[in-house]
Amino acid sequence: MFEVLAGSDTMVDLALIALWALAAWRLGGLARQPDARKRASGAKWVRALLVVAAVPVVAKAVLIALLLFHGWEFGANDLVFGVPMVLVPAVFAYVWTFPALRNPDNPALYADLKVGLPPRLTAIGGAFAFWLGFFKQPVGGLFDEVAIYGFLFLIAALLQVVKLRKVSGLLATGSPFPGLGARLLRTGAKVTAFVAVVVVGSVWGSSSSTLPGSYNMAEHGGVAHAAGGHSSDGISPVAYSPVPGKPITELTGPKDGVPDKKFTLTARTTEITLPSGAKIHGWTYDGSVPGPLLRVRQHELVEVELLNADVEAGVSLHWHGVDVPNAEDGVPGLTQDAVRPGGRHVYRFRAPDVGSYWYHSHQVSSEQVRAGLYGGFIVDPAEPEAPVTDIPVVVHTFKNQIQVMGGTDLLDRKAVAAGTKTRLRLINSDSQTRRFSLTGTPFKVTGIDGTPVNGPTEVTDNILVLGGGARYDVEFTMPDAPVRLATLGQPDSGMLLSPDGAGDRAPRFDGPELDANSYGTPAPTEFGADSPAARTVEWVMDNRLGFYDGRFAMVYTVNGDLFPNVPAVVVREGDLVRMRFVNRSFVDHPMHLHGHHALVLSRNGKPATGSPQWLDTVTVHPGETYEVMFKADNPGLWMDHCHDLDHAALGMVMHLSYEGYRTPFVAGYDTPNQPE
Repeated sequence: MFEVLAGSDTMVDLALIALWALAAWRLGGLARQPDARKRASGAKWVRALLVVAAVPVVAKAVLIALLLFHGWEFGANDLVFGVPMVLVPAVFAYVWTFPALRNPDNPALYADLKVGLPPRLTAIGGAFAFWLGFFKQPVGGLFDEVAIYGFLFLIAALLQVVKLRKVSGLLATGSPFPGLGARLLRTGAKVTAFVAVVVVGSVWGSSSSTLPGSYNMAEHGGVAHAAGGHSSDGISPVAYSPVPGKPITELTGPKDGVPDKKFTLTARTTEITLPSGAKIHGWTYDGSVPGPLLRVRQHELVEVELLNADVEAGVSLHWHGVDVPNAEDGVPGLTQDAVRPGGRHVYRFRAPDVGSYWYHSHQVSSEQVRAGLYGGFIVDPAEPEAPVTDIPVVVHTFKNQIQVMGGTDLLDRKAVAAGTKTRLRLINSDSQTRRFSLTGTPFKVTGIDGTPVNGPTEVTDNILVLGGGARYDVEFTMPDAPVRLATLGQPDSGMLLSPDGAGDRAPRFDGPELDANSYGTPAPTEFGADSPAARTVEWVMDNRLGFYDGRFAMVYTVNGDLFPNVPAVVVREGDLVRMRFVNRSFVDHPMHLHGHHALVLSRNGKPATGSPQWLDTVTVHPGETYEVMFKADNPGLWMDHCHDLDHAALGMVMHLSYEGYRTPFVAGYDTPNQPE
């Protein structure tokens, strides 16, 4: 619904510009028209234009009301800027301009400020509304933006006053208006000036947005201690200088001791041949997609050696959702250097929590994950559990839009005996939200993002919505008939379970979406909505056209800024941190917190009423607000970002910094490290 409102608002702004600019231009022509009959005919056309132009004006008023009803953050900009710049001058146009069009005998009347100015200001206001909605969305208290754009609007209004006064003077003295040649020359000069401004602005925007060749990720953008804080625009190089504090390289897993589980993963360039015969040129861990499934028990000491055979850009391993010590987090330029061809890096940590996780490269991750550098990571209970058929299901979509489920792009048939307890571990390794359908059996959702659901109840045909990077554990008793797992948009692939591996069942996607906010049974938590927070941070997320790293693209901002200008959130160990996500954009943002799980407090202002949700990836749909809280109990310097990795690559990256820590690593094109 919000996407419709936001998209309609943009289209209405464009209609305002077009219709009111045309009406103002035709109105100006009436003042210069000496022929009374043509002037009368033209006045009728302008009146008709104003009648049509009333449609986007009314639509704008309705949209402002609807957006404000949706939430203050979603309608504040339209209210603060749209009402005085668009609605007010439009009202005066119908009070003063429209009646004057009934009297075409007096051409001087159309150059009168009361008659000629309102349509011009409405068109200019529409242009400001479009700019502030699609190119530069204000965030926060709006005081600075009101001052800046109010001043610019006033200057534009004064220029129109000067122009109308000049026309009135010519009419009063009977002086001739400039000829066609002079008007064309003047118009050409204006167009040339406009083009020059666009070109100069584009060159400046491109150059000023280019990321530095080397920068320290712990020192960008200032700090954010309170809600809504944001830095000034512009990206400047950050030279690393040793600051007081412990290096995060000390925050490792156990350095000594024989590992309980030891793995070696080799990243290499591979031509992947899928079961359908489709070929993909990409990168893999150990030559397979997904990479080898790594399975350990809770609290075991895990050692993973990463080798890079030939991936030129370098690679790393990030343990998505596993709250490892900071130095083991696998973020090039923050916690390590990327592993270059021929290099190696060893990760050691104890697996803290039972659940479903995954691993992937965090070097140029928008490319490397999509190309195949990912795999599943499962933490089983320390003590063996009751017999269960446990099936990890990693869903992935390559850059050519071929989707695989568990490594196959065909229907994956599996034989599971009737009466068997079955668990499907759904892992969405994609950037985009995926909707899963499990048809043919009632089921329970027993785990979300690696944490158990308290008191899960059976549901049937409910759609499971997993944002990028999210995981759901689903359990059921295998019936004596086929069970089908599929994702929306991929009806011919997926997974079919049956007692003999045969049969068929069509997936269903007509059921309701499971509301995780109310699913399961409440349980006590260490802290909650009433707990006082040491830090409160609001992240308002927008998408707009703009420059990032030298190119013009659809960029993704946090509080109006792009990495590295998004201030780091600075905390002390033990702090309770309250975060509020506000999504004003057109797309989903799965916000991933490295090293921490956050408790969901509310969604869209509605308190969570089901099982406590401890998420490492909070998927915020367009028009949604989420409030979460976490305890700062894993010290270090942590990357937080949208796990739609294309969004992270275009600016939606933030950081959580514990006081007293520094990193010796740097990122940038002049270094080995390009994290996303």
